[in-house]
Amino acid sequence: MADNVVALRGVLKPRPEAEINERLVEELTRLLDAARAGEIVGMAGTYLHKDRRASYSFAGAVGTFSLIGGLECAKERLLAIVLGR
Repeated sequence: MADNVVALRGVLKPRPEAEINERLVEELTRLLDAARAGEIVGMAGTYLHKDRRASYSFAGAVGTFSLIGGLECAKERLLAIVLGR
């Protein structure tokens, strides 16, 4: 049955093995250190997994409009990257 499946964006290519992204590890470490110091008291994030799935989580003080505004700013930046602007 799988031989008659056509990908919407052309031929499916196997994904390369996931590599450790040192910049990502540095940023996560920086955020963790800031949370441990009490500088960050709430967070909301989305994550891209090695199989291209996305997930999200939130924790701490998240019921604020400022956090929603921060997510909107991040969304706009990501859209600009994806659209090549």
